[in-house]
Amino acid sequence: MVKSGGWRVLVGALVGAVVLSAVAPVAAHAEPAACERWEESALPVPDAVRGVGVVGAAGAFAVGNGGFKDIDGTVVLIWKAGQLFDQLSFSRNPVSAADVNSSGAVILTSYLFPAAARYEDGRYTTLTGHQGETRVEALDLNERGDVLGRSEGKPVVWPAGSGEAQPVPGTDASWTPIGITDDGTVLASSASGTFWFGAAGPVRLAEADEVTAVRGSHAVGRSGAKISRWDSSGQPSASYADAEEALDVNSHGHLLGTVRGSTAVWSDPDRYAPLNTSARFGSLTDDGDAYGTVVLDSWNSYPVVLRCAAG
Repeated sequence: MVKSGGWRVLVGALVGAVVLSAVAPVAAHAEPAACERWEESALPVPDAVRGVGVVGAAGAFAVGNGGFKDIDGTVVLIWKAGQLFDQLSFSRNPVSAADVNSSGAVILTSYLFPAAARYEDGRYTTLTGHQGETRVEALDLNERGDVLGRSEGKPVVWPAGSGEAQPVPGTDASWTPIGITDDGTVLASSASGTFWFGAAGPVRLAEADEVTAVRGSHAVGRSGAKISRWDSSGQPSASYADAEEALDVNSHGHLLGTVRGSTAVWSDPDRYAPLNTSARFGSLTDDGDAYGTVVLDSWNSYPVVLRCAAG
């Protein structure tokens, strides 16, 4: 594939997206009280769009992917405080979002002509491959706008405000990037284990069999029969009582997971509260709100939010 052609298609598709309004930063807030009750509501979806699912949430923002009912094309929807904030529509090259931060920045990847972009304040920044590589993918986004992804299968980081890929030292295409913390430390795994890659060099996560989510300075996943949390030292900092699966973690170390097949939130490692819903959830914000998707069938689904209603 010719590099310039792939990038031109993505940029052309992105320029054709519909921008509804500008993004305003979200102010920092105090540590929330433990949540034990939530109120569920559907997120608004345009009439012409179907099959929408939420893929990320932070602060007041959430982002999801869907398609059109009657024409070919993909749609990225951005919500703020439960209201539709932005709609990005693509027809020539299918594009999907992977994550959003609390300032409303979104990361996007197109797969037909592989390319990626950071979308923020109504502007797109193309995320170019390392040393001319053309197959790139954006995977995770931290609060300051750093993007973790792949360039020809190798873990790379695009620093905030930049579209130039930087390789993660000590990794190659055999490594799987998992997430990026708010200070820019990368979590990645290979056959040799799971490691933090930061300024001090690689730090191995002790007894980590599988790590599934990273937020703030916390990582969560499986250690033997337990669902555990690791801090920046690589040592386990908590084990969550009765948890069977780790779906997400917020910057306070609260876990979104499953217990006996039902979704629950652990605001304390020894205490959890069920969400009591049939929706599939994958995102937990610092305020304790959970975002997910109600799946009706293979073609129909809609996005929902469970807002923390009481401590």
